[in-house]
Amino acid sequence: MYRALLLGFLFLGCNSTPPALAPDAVDANLRWFWINGDSADDATLIDAAGKLAVSGKADTRTTPLKGQMRERLEAADLASTGLTETDPSTARGLIIVNLFDCTLDKLQAILIAQDQKSQYTDVYKSYDRRYTSDVDAFTGGSKNTLTWDVDVQAALPVDDVYTSLIRGGIRRVPAPADGPTKGPFLVTRTWLTAPATFSSTSTSYFKQDYQIEVFWEHSPGRIFHGYGMWRDIKAFNLTFEDNGFFNIVLDNLVAWDTKTAELCKK
Repeated sequence: MYRALLLGFLFLGCNSTPPALAPDAVDANLRWFWINGDSADDATLIDAAGKLAVSGKADTRTTPLKGQMRERLEAADLASTGLTETDPSTARGLIIVNLFDCTLDKLQAILIAQDQKSQYTDVYKSYDRRYTSDVDAFTGGSKNTLTWDVDVQAALPVDDVYTSLIRGGIRRVPAPADGPTKGPFLVTRTWLTAPATFSSTSTSYFKQDYQIEVFWEHSPGRIFHGYGMWRDIKAFNLTFEDNGFFNIVLDNLVAWDTKTAELCKK
């Protein structure tokens, strides 16, 4: 499983002007969340989530939506990450819309847990999450954001081990119970701060990874999950431009939701 890049969100400042309202299409909407999820006000985010609920067919979906982003990120889309010298156009994007069994409270606890390694077994060689904001304020409800840095060691096929630093966190949006998400929702974002490091003999690379996720409890005990990712990676002589590799990652990400649903039962 190649996810191994966790969930996260860094909340840096605010835009000088309010963002335009989110577009309707799933892929464009998730890209909007990537760009604006840290700076848009709650009302604008609620509007965006409502559009995602409609385009993602939250009321009628019975199988996961899996596909490709029609547009790639641009350099300006990385402004809040500090990656000012990075060209994200080499990172291919994917989308997933899925529903799985969990409550939002249980899901939040899973997402913010420091010990992801014991939750998602057989994914990480090592995992060290360090909170960079006040976790007690977040869990207590006085703050709606929590941030962290993560040192990860994981492996691609044939035990091709890499190390990386991921930056991220989570934002809780206190939406109304009569709104499109029927209550609060969670927005998470993460990115690889620099290319992952492999052994000197490895031919693999993991240059870029950007992820955005939106979760809400669409019906009691049932989570709606909108997921967008852009990735530039080579593993086992295949890059992410290879459709076979791309589809394996899509399937693995859906399987991650299945694992999360199992954790929610505990």
